Amino acid sequence: MEVYESETRDVISHFIGHDLSFTDCLTSLDAALARFIPRLTGEHIAYLRALMLANNARVMSEMERRGPPS
Repeated sequence: MEVYESETRDVISHFIGHDLSFTDCLTSLDAALARFIPRLTGEHIAYLRALMLANNARVMSEMERRGPPS
């Protein structure tokens, strides 16, 4: 779980730092999840859901801050 959390934190940091586009950010988050799913256990589900919601909130907050595409 720690690896997934670290990967997603890194992806979002790169997105916030304008090193990744919105599309690349979503693709990277999806790829991190795909690598984690095979190791997922029932005890991880609630934490994973909370982490995914928090990640989504951070990404959407950044998109709001950036405003409409130019």
